[in-house]
Amino acid sequence: MNELYLPRIPSLPAFLIQCATLFRGASAAARMAIVASFMTVMVGCVKPPEPSQAGNRDHLLGWFKLPERNEKKEVISGRDTLIPVFKRDGTYYSVCRGAEVPLKECSEGLEWAPAPSSMVGTKIGWDPVSKTYYLAVMDQQASNYSDGRYGRGEKETMTRIEKPSGLLDAKARRPRNRDDFIGWYQPLWFPVVRIGIRKDGNQYFSQEQEFSGPEPGSWKTRVKPQELTPLSDQPGFTFERDSGVRLVYNEALQRFELMSERGAMTPFVVRMPLARVSAPSSPEGGTAPPRPVKIGIPSWH
Repeated sequence: MNELYLPRIPSLPAFLIQCATLFRGASAAARMAIVASFMTVMVGCVKPPEPSQAGNRDHLLGWFKLPERNEKKEVISGRDTLIPVFKRDGTYYSVCRGAEVPLKECSEGLEWAPAPSSMVGTKIGWDPVSKTYYLAVMDQQASNYSDGRYGRGEKETMTRIEKPSGLLDAKARRPRNRDDFIGWYQPLWFPVVRIGIRKDGNQYFSQEQEFSGPEPGSWKTRVKPQELTPLSDQPGFTFERDSGVRLVYNEALQRFELMSERGAMTPFVVRMPLARVSAPSSPEGGTAPPRPVKIGIPSWH
């Protein structure tokens, strides 16, 4: 990519906290930046659907390149978005705003599974007429808060590509205790932000930064350090009391992740996988995020 595309970013845990409240009014949603906007499309989502035995969509697995276009539908050079499609335990997934989104099988291919959601109707498929893969985004938020030219299900041609090199690896060793969480992390699918966990006496704190690039040493602190509350049932932390936002280790997937879980009435879990990275050499130094940085289904922000 020729440049970073990075709108202003709030606290990482903040976007998870907003999960249950984003539809209270347009003004709240309109103020949210790129990470927060993910929860606008995920609000109310349910548990991943049971795998269907009616068909197989494995031909849609892999990596795809979606070129960005201007108002005249002309391709903007160097502004591609990468769309991964993968399968875990029989359920298909893609990515949106740094988090993993379950997909369900449909007649055209794969469709956005969480519902209710402003992204219901979003599809990834194969067009037999043009013999091309496509992404069709349905986005009510884009319709509500933009000029309405995008998010109405128009098919956008995607090109299959090899898995990009240089991506972060989220696989990590199981922590033995809370101190094993100390260190630095970057979201696997949204590496332009990073979060550091440190200990001061008996207290733990998080510190977040964003990369303003493109030159190295461009990490900027955006939010104040936040005290973390240790979990009582497992190693890990919550960012605010009763917020539901946790930093935990997923033993099944062997990775650290930010996760938020709703109650029994409307249960669902949103997971943002994290990759452990080396500590920066200086407060605003450190390695630039791997390119490309635009990964996942686009949504309004």
